[in-house]
Amino acid sequence: MTNESLRQRFAIDDKNYSMASRIIADTISENLIKSYDPENKSKKHAKYVPYWA
Repeated sequence: MTNESLRQRFAIDDKNYSMASRIIADTISENLIKSYDPENKSKKHAKYVPYWA
């Protein structure tokens, strides 16, 4: 999942990217998703996977 794919899934306008970022941040803090590549420091190109993956 990426910020872009989350916006598409929930029909969030591109201009409201911060809403998707907040959803991702909240979901990470609840340990429901994790970074696909922990070595990647770029938020722009970040990808996420379920915690069990």
